[in-house]
Amino acid sequence: MAQPEVHSNQGKVPHAQWSDSEITALVDYLYEHRSNAEGGGNFKTKVLADAADYINNNEDLATTHMGPPKTTKSVRNKWTSVCLDIFNAIEKYRNQTGVHWDNQNGAGIAGSAAENVWGTYIQKNPLMRQFRNKGWDQFEKMQAIIPLGGARGRHAF
Repeated sequence: MAQPEVHSNQGKVPHAQWSDSEITALVDYLYEHRSNAEGGGNFKTKVLADAADYINNNEDLATTHMGPPKTTKSVRNKWTSVCLDIFNAIEKYRNQTGVHWDNQNGAGIAGSAAENVWGTYIQKNPLMRQFRNKGWDQFEKMQAIIPLGGARGRHAF
């Protein structure tokens, strides 16, 4: 008697897939609800669950939905693994001496000297590769969600 095939992915929930417009909708939603942020861009589970519902039920995004519906967990994962990581990579780059950044042209790499420095930089910071000569539309909203101004630390008053 033949044995049934055993698949190692049985019981696993497929991962959510995100379109660019869904990522934009996520950032837009969290920007509108930034007063609910707990600092450092962290949001309570309720806000992330509401963001998932907003994305899943948004008629403008219906044609871009891929994979299973977004869940609180998938929203949290996308927020931390893409949005926060990209924002932090850009902030790290911007805070270096002698570099350029603007939301229109990104790093604005032009010329062989800049190209050589850029090539070395992106070897250790691959998230920045996409911003060689284009900015990130969500950067200003991310700055509002994660304000960096003001004193921080144990001795800040």
